[in-house]
Amino acid sequence: MGKKADFIIIGNVITMDPYAMHAEAVAAKDGKIIYVGTENVARKLCDSDTKIYDYGKNTIYPGFLEAHCHPGGAGAKKTLLKTLNPDDSLEQCVQAMKEYMEEFPDKQMYAGMGFEEHDVPPCASMLDAICKDKLMMCTDSGGHSMWLNSKAMEVFGINKDAVKEWGTGCVRVDKDGNPTGYISEGPVFRIRAAIKYTVDDFKTCLLWWQNYALSNGYTGVYNAGVEVSNAAEPGAIYALEKEGKLKHYMFGGSLVKDNTDTPEEDMNRIAEEAANHNSKHYRLIGAKVFCDGVVEGKTAWLLNDYIDQPGYRGVSRFNDHEKMVRLIKAASSHNMNVHVHTIGDAAIKAWVDAIAEAEEETGNFDMRNALAHLQVVRPEEIRRFGEYNIIAVAGIMWVEKSHALYTMMERYLGKEEADKGFPVKDFIDSGTAVCSHSDYPVSPTFSVPWTICLAVGGYLPSNGIGMLRHADQNISRLEALKSITMNVAYSWHEENRMGSLEIGKIANLTVFDKDFLKDDLVEIENAKCLATFVDGEKVYEAE
Repeated sequence: MGKKADFIIIGNVITMDPYAMHAEAVAAKDGKIIYVGTENVARKLCDSDTKIYDYGKNTIYPGFLEAHCHPGGAGAKKTLLKTLNPDDSLEQCVQAMKEYMEEFPDKQMYAGMGFEEHDVPPCASMLDAICKDKLMMCTDSGGHSMWLNSKAMEVFGINKDAVKEWGTGCVRVDKDGNPTGYISEGPVFRIRAAIKYTVDDFKTCLLWWQNYALSNGYTGVYNAGVEVSNAAEPGAIYALEKEGKLKHYMFGGSLVKDNTDTPEEDMNRIAEEAANHNSKHYRLIGAKVFCDGVVEGKTAWLLNDYIDQPGYRGVSRFNDHEKMVRLIKAASSHNMNVHVHTIGDAAIKAWVDAIAEAEEETGNFDMRNALAHLQVVRPEEIRRFGEYNIIAVAGIMWVEKSHALYTMMERYLGKEEADKGFPVKDFIDSGTAVCSHSDYPVSPTFSVPWTICLAVGGYLPSNGIGMLRHADQNISRLEALKSITMNVAYSWHEENRMGSLEIGKIANLTVFDKDFLKDDLVEIENAKCLATFVDGEKVYEAE
């Protein structure tokens, strides 16, 4: 208490400290919190150099934390690609790409992102009609499928050999067995890796993303596969940190290829990269794995058949049990974890089985391995999340009855499964730490207020109750806040530094004009972020 604060912040403070949930003020010194309590005491810690931020009746929270997103991809969508509207028809998307070409006639490659398949699947001829001589490719809103013109198919080798390599679940074909220009999973990621962007390109992408995250009240994020958007992204992260331009905290998983033959060597590489590049604002904490795809692309790995395609159960990208166990054990040996994309119930079961076996063999039940998305889940797997301390990175942002995430699910899996999709409360009831994630830019937005509305009410008030999927999975306001603060910090082994406003923790805070514990959800939906602080410095202020 002898220290004088660098700043104090005054308002309706929600600390997320279970022993003292509310306060009037927070004081910080040298980037750390030194006091949380009454305004009267906080002001006694001031001298002439102390900055005082009085936000009146507005609400101060710990800096919010995002459990799974793609920073480089988000920035690329805004700075390098044409953004498409998932509600548009394919014909409207073609028109949007045509206008993009006319706006930038000198580009040698035209890339878009955001389309969705509706009633007719996309094909190369649609894009050929506007672009024959240059590369054109569009990624769907989920990021797991791609729509190519004939030129791109030629350059990237999407031919009958690709069909043999990947199968028709990943390379769609016509009645004669020729690729149509619509691909998913493995070939998509191969093409994405082959596209040449520079470190400077991705520095621009990441700076856009950082400003967007901070303006939405997020001070820490998990980069779900630092190389997924492009191979240039890790170098861009390192450069920004070295230049002092990386302001928010970024935790990452490094991508491990499907069914890798060398899991131990892969984890050695990741550990070495962490040793060489981990810094104040960037930490590589483990491996990122893709187990399956997505329901809307019919590539999620299921225990039962897709109802419109008997005998077909999707795409299993990483399905070798022995290699799963070896990867988890190797991660444990480096005090790291494994973060896995799991949409279908077969994918989830496979990785829960592997985690259980690996943790029982190592005796390490504190790895905090994470399974992300969790769209189709059996109750027996939900129970085992709690038993093996598996982090549930849940699709709270996806619980509404949207076209891609409900209508397509109903079409391919049936209404009963669609109505149960993306459970949340069941995980909490099993004793599991639940983290909300946006997967932005896969989700169309990245929003604390929307997370609260969707977690608590099951739909956005402006969309109406007709969008409600399952009221029995709604959770409390406090649990919703935990899913974007304390639980995320816990998943990163960072609960002693962030996730709540307590003495000794990093002075990461954000201010909103609404109280998420009390105000009506109609008001919360449009809540505004007023300011964000990182390391005790104001890094964003609303105009």
